[in-house]
This record gives sequence, structure tokens and C-alpha cells, in this order.
Amino acid sequence: MNIAYILYPEVIISGQSNGIRSQAENWAVSLKRLGHNITFINNWKHYDWKSFDIIHLFGCSGSWHNDVAFRLKHINPNICFSPIIDPKPIKLENKSIILKNYIRIFFPFTRFLTQDKYDNFKLIFVRSQCEAEYLTKIKGVDISKLAHIPLAYSYKEGCISEGDRSKRKPFCLHISSITQERKNVLRLIKAAKKYNFELVLAGNKGTPEAYYHLEKEISGCDNIKVLGFISEEKKLELYKTAKVFALPSLYEGVGIVAVDAALYGCEIVISDIPGPKEYYAGMASLVNPYSVDEIGYAIKGYLDGKVTTQPMLSEHIKETYSPSHIAKQLESAYYSLMQ
Repeated sequence: MNIAYILYPEVIISGQSNGIRSQAENWAVSLKRLGHNITFINNWKHYDWKSFDIIHLFGCSGSWHNDVAFRLKHINPNICFSPIIDPKPIKLENKSIILKNYIRIFFPFTRFLTQDKYDNFKLIFVRSQCEAEYLTKIKGVDISKLAHIPLAYSYKEGCISEGDRSKRKPFCLHISSITQERKNVLRLIKAAKKYNFELVLAGNKGTPEAYYHLEKEISGCDNIKVLGFISEEKKLELYKTAKVFALPSLYEGVGIVAVDAALYGCEIVISDIPGPKEYYAGMASLVNPYSVDEIGYAIKGYLDGKVTTQPMLSEHIKETYSPSHIAKQLESAYYSLMQ
């Protein structure tokens, strides 16, 4: 197949650190191994749109995808879309309302207000059942238009090494854009202080103004280290040596860094929210992201050796989310679109 990949415009701001770009790139690499040709569309070039078997758009919902798809469908109707949805839970009386309650309470009014136009696409790709429910029950998309294709882990098959489990160090790792409020790093820091465990934070620290509140909370804490942006080699080293990886996000689509950490043998602590938890088959500790105590207790339990899910979790990730396995699912979905 000859396939075109189009990324949403804002990706130019975050560049290579953008998760949506990474998803498209990883899928492209796996599809090329199956013999397909992938063209990353550049706005400064000219294309014969009829020459593509598939045109696949990636990115956040909005007018951009409606406009592009509406124009393209008159030239080539084989258009699909990965909307990449991270549904935000609603807080009511200081309690998080999960997606199904959001649907039950607010669906009649919200659907009217937020209806997006997906009728220009033959197929919509979702990464989780949570995204599927959001699109069908909130956005009104017909379920027959959806293809459930999970994310694959980020590394080459055959090159995975968990490291020596006996040499893992008793610390908790977190990797993200750490000053993003939704990553919930402030509560993770408070948990490390209260439960006295070693915490290593890696990732973009943002502006000095954004980092100030974290820096102030960390001040004087010898058990908390901030590495900032790290190389791919350093990331792999941390995956292979950390005992626990925590991603207590307030909302998250998947959180591929946690999937990768599980692949390399880390125990996983993740928020009890729809979407991310679907990837672990019950082998991750699920916590209320608003509770410092739940976060701290779960991490401490793994660090103290009271509970373990490894190496079973790593084997589950390898079997279920390998790039070749996901690529075959994607290939099958593309062929169905062409019929």
C-alpha cells in the first residue's frame, strides 16, 4: 500500500517530543517492515492525492481535520483519522467523576454542544475502549466506523532486555513534561516526601516560572532528584534499573512511557482512570490521582517488595503490544477501508 500520513498543525511547536508524532512514526516504521510505503506529508510539497491507497490524519480534534478531510474526500475517499483523545474527568464536590458518569449525567447536553464532524472519514482509529466510548456516546460516531488499534511499545523487538532484577535499585521513576499540571508531579513529590522513598524525575522542566512550584516543594529533599531532559540511552538505563514507574496523571490517553517501563521490568503505579489502565491486564497498581496517600502507599508497597507483578507484566506487554503485532492489525484495518 501507498499511505500518506498527515500530522495536526500544532506538532511543529513540540517537535520530536510530541507523542502523536511518535505514534505516527512508530506505526510507519512497522508498516515499512511489512512492505508498505509511508509518505509523511510536507506542506511545502505537491502531492498526487489519487496515488495514495490510504490517507491517514493524526491529531487533536478541531476544524483542521474537518477542513482537510472535506477537501480530500472529493479526490480520494480513503481517509481515516486518529483523533488522539485524552478525556478530562470532571470534578464535582471534590470527587473525580469517571467517564461513564460524565456520559450518564451530561451526555444529552454535551453531545449537542460538542458534536464534531467525522462523516468525512471512512475509519476512526481509537487506542482504547475509553476513546471508543467517548466517540460513540459523546461525539455520536457510529461504532461501525471505529477500529481499535492499541499503541505498540516504543522499542525494537528482539532488543528488549529487562536487566538483572536482583540489581534493580529501590527508587521510583517518573518521565514526562513534568511541569504539565495533568501529569500530577506535585502530588507525586508530596508522596515521596511523606512516605520517604527515592524519586527520580526526568523530562522537560518547562519555563522557570512553570518549574518554580515543583522546585520549591523539592527544596531540601535529598530523596528527590530532577534530571531534566534525558537521552534515549539514559531513559533505557533508568527503565532497566528502577523498581517502580509511576504515572499518576489527572487525565491521560495511554501514557506510552509507562507501557515502555513495564516492558523493561518496572512495577507500574498508574491512575485509576479510563484508558491507560486497559493496557496492563490488572497487573498495575491503580490509584486515585488526587490522593497523595494512595500514590505513596502503592509505590512504597512495590519498593518494599510486598507485592510484584513482574516478570508477568513484561511478558504481557511483549505479547500484546509488539510493533509487529500492532502493525498487522493496522494493515488489516487499512485493507478493510479500501474495500
